[in-house]
Amino acid sequence: MNRFKAFLKLILIMGTAVTISACSKTVQWEEEVPLNTGETIWVKRTVEYKLKGAGGNPFDMAYRPDWTEEIAFEWKGKKYSYVGGAKMMLLAISPVTQRPVLVANASSRRWHHAHNYKCTTPFYVQFEPSTNGEDWSWPPSIEPWLFEMPYNLMANKSEADHMMKRYAISDRADMDRTMAIQSPADARIEPAYKAEQCFK
Repeated sequence: MNRFKAFLKLILIMGTAVTISACSKTVQWEEEVPLNTGETIWVKRTVEYKLKGAGGNPFDMAYRPDWTEEIAFEWKGKKYSYVGGAKMMLLAISPVTQRPVLVANASSRRWHHAHNYKCTTPFYVQFEPSTNGEDWSWPPSIEPWLFEMPYNLMANKSEADHMMKRYAISDRADMDRTMAIQSPADARIEPAYKAEQCFK
């Protein structure tokens, strides 16, 4: 009897694992990223696509990218990796610290609500790496040297099965053509950009 119960438990665990794995797909690609130093590097992106309904129609089931993603890259012989829910738009090298920083629109994906990020103008968040290159912190506002910089990390994504393995700069421009027109605050760091709702 105990063997039979153990067998049933094993079948149940295996069935659950298959069901869960069928509800998600891990998609990885590399992007060619031009830095503000004049250099160009390749950045590795990893996103989990999960089977879920559309925002306005929960019955419209499809594989859609999760908010949590990984951005990994190497610069000056050091490896960096960010894993989190911010929608990164820019990777730049600080002229002050000579270290990479990541920048996101603080209101995208409601990141400011999840992290109690206070109102600031412009309403972006600047991520700074720790010495291990994996833990990131952020000051209360971004530094002025970032103002007017264009985005360099791909914003839009195709369906999971249609994502390419590598995206050159021209590919990114094609993917984000509409975004660059409709959402100027996501295409460039606008010094006067303000949030409609933020914490005072």
